[in-house]
Amino acid sequence: MSDTFIDVVRVADMFADDTYQRELDIKRVDRIAASWDRRLVGVLEVSDRGATASPRFAIINGQHRWAAAARLGIAQLAATVHTELTVEDEAKLFFDIDAKTRALTTWDRWHARSAAGDHAVLAIERIAAECGLEVTQNPGPKNLQCCAALERIWTRSAPEVLADTLVLVLDIWPGETEARKAVVLEGVALVLDTYSLTIDNGRLGDAMSDLTARQLVTRARDMQERSGGSLTKCIARLLVTAYNKRAARGRLDPEAIR
Repeated sequence: MSDTFIDVVRVADMFADDTYQRELDIKRVDRIAASWDRRLVGVLEVSDRGATASPRFAIINGQHRWAAAARLGIAQLAATVHTELTVEDEAKLFFDIDAKTRALTTWDRWHARSAAGDHAVLAIERIAAECGLEVTQNPGPKNLQCCAALERIWTRSAPEVLADTLVLVLDIWPGETEARKAVVLEGVALVLDTYSLTIDNGRLGDAMSDLTARQLVTRARDMQERSGGSLTKCIARLLVTAYNKRAARGRLDPEAIR
């Protein structure tokens, strides 16, 4: 059973587990070190991983204060010590504490939820991995930086819609950074979801191949300026129009996009 107490912990015995911790902000560490005031440091939150662990104490909250203290050669800090926590427990506690004390970025939340074993996050990451992609904040030809959009697709649609969206986009626009942007993925997903019972995915792929992802976004912006509506819906309507041009029958009703 978990126990919690306040103690003085050696700075050298602490570490930040990047499984769930956000990336260290060096400028923030610089500011804390430059204006160090022991009275204002407060109490860190750490998890005791046991006598055999080295370093022993995983920092749940306070890694920037810890890094500043290490830079200044400060030997000890006060900490609330949590015992008997799994890494998943630590990640959840990190998320809960940080959500109340400091605004988390979308990626911070995603990273913490992934480490905590969140069902939706792990399912989305698995689908991306099956398509040869990774959900990450870093740029790259196989990286998806739009975790919020991926979760919106996942939440709104059946799981196969997200998978079909990624497969289509990779197949039609494999090297285009624009194709992996949130608005394009959500636009394609909106079409697949809206017409799930009638659409021919192969025909949709043919329609998508008539233009680049960048051209699609540019035309959608023009449509948005003329007619209003969200950019995602404008992308979806353009795709439906392109689809219908290729269909002698089985045309899609553009008014279904809402």
